[in-house]
Amino acid sequence: MITNRNLIVLLAFSFVPLTDICEAVSTKMPAIYYGNQGWSMKDIQSFSSWVGKGPIVILLFTDWCNESMNNLFNYQLNNIWNNGSIPAITWEAFGCGGSSQPGIMSLVRNHTYDTYITQFGDRLKTWLAGMDGVLGNSDDRRAYLRLAHEMNGNWYPWSIGSTPQDYIWAWHYIHDLFANKSLDLTRLQWIWCVNNVDVGSYTAENYWVGEQYVDWMGIDGYNIGTSQSWSSWLNPSQIFDSMIARLQNLSSTKPICINEYASTSLSTGNISNITAKYDWLQKFCTYINNKQIIMTSYFNTDKETDWAIFGGVRGDSFFGNYSAYTAYRDCLQSNDWVIINSTNPRLISDEEFSGTVLNTTSTTTMVPTTTTSLTSSTASGTVSSTLVTIGLTTQTTPVTTANISTNSTIVIMTTTSVITTTDSTSTAVAIIFQCGIVSQNRLAMFIFMIMIFLNN
Repeated sequence: MITNRNLIVLLAFSFVPLTDICEAVSTKMPAIYYGNQGWSMKDIQSFSSWVGKGPIVILLFTDWCNESMNNLFNYQLNNIWNNGSIPAITWEAFGCGGSSQPGIMSLVRNHTYDTYITQFGDRLKTWLAGMDGVLGNSDDRRAYLRLAHEMNGNWYPWSIGSTPQDYIWAWHYIHDLFANKSLDLTRLQWIWCVNNVDVGSYTAENYWVGEQYVDWMGIDGYNIGTSQSWSSWLNPSQIFDSMIARLQNLSSTKPICINEYASTSLSTGNISNITAKYDWLQKFCTYINNKQIIMTSYFNTDKETDWAIFGGVRGDSFFGNYSAYTAYRDCLQSNDWVIINSTNPRLISDEEFSGTVLNTTSTTTMVPTTTTSLTSSTASGTVSSTLVTIGLTTQTTPVTTANISTNSTIVIMTTTSVITTTDSTSTAVAIIFQCGIVSQNRLAMFIFMIMIFLNN
């Protein structure tokens, strides 16, 4: 707000090039569950040719079985990494062959699985260290670890026969064990992933393990349509809005990802409606942009119903022998999707890997003034008495009000807002624009100019 009623000089507004005020930033990571758990890269390569870019992240599932552990570290993770993708390991606390052990989290708490968990951590460390086996140099690899997902449902053994307290204890124990092996956040990111709705005796919040034990908050959710007797067609907001809001209440700083999503084509009864699925995929593309969801992983397998958007039983087009839904491919054609950096041996930057690159940039325009106040804000930049642009920022230290000197560090918002600053020798007004829609920036500027003159 403006607290000083002296006249503010707004001449600089006349030559600010608003059309160039924001640069596009690649922040979204394409991800997929496809390729038979990392065994069949041929399908992934065909999929990548169809899209025009490869998936940054490939989701896979593995159980708590020694044979599975050997396959994972000897073959599957290598196949995914050598394909130019980062594996997201869904670490399911099943026994060999998918056998279920209800109460398994209480068994972890009783140290029944200490030997297996320690061996898994050691194997993971060796794999992350790369070909030379030395962790901490240029050939290191990356991975995401999604432990015991959808715990707020009632269908997995880590939810059955164990309490949320057992789950939280087990998560902390495993996390600390791996952290003590020097598996830092530039190599391994932990995803705490819930189902989009609570099913059973406990809520997602009951299972919250705490910010210091989580790098990403994930959600699984599907448009099941009428493929089941109890289900109905839902749009993306109906599936995800509520849980996104709940996760944001748990942590305002952790990035949110959608680790499993898909849509059936059955919108009414057992009749396939390819157009309805196409439209749903388009809506989902808009939805993740509006919600600033950085990573989304499509469940590209016809399992319970016709989920697949490539290589499944249905599609609105063909790519060779693969049926495909072009709405999915079209979504990935914008320039805000991360692509592999061929000069980076770890494929993407640390910021992209950790989801700390935001979908908006902050832009500051400085104008000489005699105003002497500073509003609150949430991202860092530097004040100058000339026209400047502040690039992508991730700092979130809040400031309420202060007097600062020219070229001092201030804190700004990633939404359109106004800051005014001053010192004993020079003064300036800063306008912070949200990148993306130039017309909104112009409107914000116009409104701000009116406010200035009405207050003087």
